[in-house]
Amino acid sequence: MARFTLDRDIRFFEGISAELVDAVIQTTVVLYKLVVGESKTNLYGESLNKTYYKGVETTSIIERDDTSANYEGFGADANQNVKFRFNRFTLKDNDFYPEIGDIIYHNDAYFEIDNVTEDQLIGGRPGEKFSIICSTFMSRRTTLQTEERVL
Repeated sequence: MARFTLDRDIRFFEGISAELVDAVIQTTVVLYKLVVGESKTNLYGESLNKTYYKGVETTSIIERDDTSANYEGFGADANQNVKFRFNRFTLKDNDFYPEIGDIIYHNDAYFEIDNVTEDQLIGGRPGEKFSIICSTFMSRRTTLQTEERVL
């Protein structure tokens, strides 16, 4: 464990990371938070029609797997797994924390989060987590309701 990591060092890492992701890489994604109270579930706790809050735009580092096609039933179905790496400080500024079931919109496709990990530490300090990594899979547009609703 690093003994000499100061708060000043953590702010330095935060600034460099934000500059790298926001100004250099500039890959913009839109995050949609699941509305649990309005998503009706069946007997097994599954929901076919989920409702989401208005999207939050942020930047991310993206690691894509190759797109694959599955030929079952009525034609080809595209599949792709993607990892989105977010700067924890940027998400905190946007007042957003990704959770399992939330949706990420990128490259004209929607990806549902199926795992969230936070195991990258700053200077080995247990309380100082640096990034949030979301493992996702491509989701069908027909099952999503991400458009803004008028009540």
